[in-house]
Amino acid sequence: MTTQAQNLSQDEIHEASMGLATDAPGIIPFMEEEIQRFDAEVDRFRSGELDNTVFTPFRLRQGVYGQRQADVQMIRVKLPGGIISSEQLDCFGDVAERYAPLQKGHITTRENIQLHHIPLEQTSEVLRLLGNVGLSTREACGNTVRNVVGPATAGVSPEEVFDPTPYLTAYVRFGVRHPITQSFPRKFKSAFTGNDQRDEVAAAIQDLTFVSQYKEIDGEQRKGFKVYCGGGTSIMPRLAKPLYEWVSEDDYLRVALAVWTVFNNADILRKNRMMARLKVLIDKIGLDEFRSMVDAELENIGPIDFRPLMTAEEIQRETQPEPPAVTDDSDHGPEYQAWLDSNVEGQRQDGYHVVHIKTVRGDLDPAQFRGLANIVRNYTGGKARTTQEQNIVLRWVPTGYLHDVWQALGELDLAEAGHNHISNVVSCPGTDSCKLGITASMGLAKALREEMSGWNGLAEDAGVGDIRIKMSGCPNGCGLHHIANIGFHGAAVKGSEGQQIPAYELFLGGNYGDNQVEDSRIGTRVPRVKVPAKLVPSVLKDIVSYYKDNRAAESEGFNAFLDRVGLEEMTSVAARAQEVGHEAEGGGDMYFDWERTNQYVLERGEGECAV
Repeated sequence: MTTQAQNLSQDEIHEASMGLATDAPGIIPFMEEEIQRFDAEVDRFRSGELDNTVFTPFRLRQGVYGQRQADVQMIRVKLPGGIISSEQLDCFGDVAERYAPLQKGHITTRENIQLHHIPLEQTSEVLRLLGNVGLSTREACGNTVRNVVGPATAGVSPEEVFDPTPYLTAYVRFGVRHPITQSFPRKFKSAFTGNDQRDEVAAAIQDLTFVSQYKEIDGEQRKGFKVYCGGGTSIMPRLAKPLYEWVSEDDYLRVALAVWTVFNNADILRKNRMMARLKVLIDKIGLDEFRSMVDAELENIGPIDFRPLMTAEEIQRETQPEPPAVTDDSDHGPEYQAWLDSNVEGQRQDGYHVVHIKTVRGDLDPAQFRGLANIVRNYTGGKARTTQEQNIVLRWVPTGYLHDVWQALGELDLAEAGHNHISNVVSCPGTDSCKLGITASMGLAKALREEMSGWNGLAEDAGVGDIRIKMSGCPNGCGLHHIANIGFHGAAVKGSEGQQIPAYELFLGGNYGDNQVEDSRIGTRVPRVKVPAKLVPSVLKDIVSYYKDNRAAESEGFNAFLDRVGLEEMTSVAARAQEVGHEAEGGGDMYFDWERTNQYVLERGEGECAV
């Protein structure tokens, strides 16, 4: 970056970014000057000229995050709305192969894709490669507006009120590099959804969510949004509350800016970064007072024209592929039928389908990225979507191509049925890479899948199959364990000789996604119980079996069962496992975390989430 460019104010940088928006190959405009400055700041940091306290927040705003391992970085790539093209999938394959030692990328519960173990000096090379195909890491980390979540079925769902994707695009572009969003008291999470009957975006745990709504005004149906705010997980989980029942499309960016302003001006939140989320402010002052403060800010905010920022035809366009001339209606066997029944749903557009691809632990290797790119090119409308369940969704697949897609996915080891099944375990990276991690949650996720494979039909029960399992390697909740039917977060207990044992706290009865936003639930933490990590698979089986054997009817779901019978028996199962851990002899298997060869020691570093 030139000296003049380095001295631009944040307002001027934002204005330049807005000017690039309509011609950008991605939703977030790429700015080469930023990468040049990043290179310069890395050099200054390495030479000792730039202090870490200054460099770290700068680095985080570029989406480069320090890992548990010394001197390597995680690069978090924003995918607004989860939208990803075939060219971008190819790019992820190339970057994972060339720069990521573990040869993989990881889909997160915010629809990002992360690349791990990248040396700091190579990060700018990666950022440029990503920028060439319209991808950006700008403000993927730090106290900024993080990746904006959208539903995988936007624009094709039969239940959708209207497609919010263009509005999501304008919101992202308006917020990125905006002067007011660069140093919030804490991170800020947002979502858009067009479906007010089925929650695909975990709307109730976002700081700010816009839900598509129509309202009749002077005999005309007008577009707008119901607005929720103040959700979040971590050590103080809260469900978002309705801020406004309806906001016109003409005012939604004004409301966003007003909310950001109130949040940014909340000096009481800057005293303790660990208690600085929007939910804390609303808890302190109450929703009515918060709404009054937002209303006061709106008095000072003039009209904001969102329409130029919505212009992103090449990014959003999906061209309906022509169906094959002949449709193969032959019987392709039970495996294909199971996949068809569980992973494929019809679009509102006749003859086209949404295909859900179940990944293992959210990981994709270079061959899978490139193979998915070819599938997207050959059989879809040209775009795929990542999801909060760490999966991939294809869209616009004609009926006649479904079997071809299934075969192509099978060659990539991505044709497993049951994308919305108990075996689709969601997990954050845990101690694989995160400084805040307490346990190897990814290792446990694999262990749970292996445990279920030996259940001899238990997982095939419809009620059991509907159970959702999520886990986090620490209490912060990146694995969304608070809103799972069965959730786990990392902890530690002591064995018989005082040595530490990796363990998990247990949450039961959480929910999102089945119905409206208001139906979301935070799971109940089983008090005073920590299950040793190596016993979690058996405890899970005991809990699931108890549910299946004692439910009032096959139609009684897991949460309804818990509401009826309470948590006493589930607590007893977990407590018995904890006691086994307390009595475990030192040096045994219980003292080793999943996928680890060294005896467990609790090592939790200082994370960068609150920097």
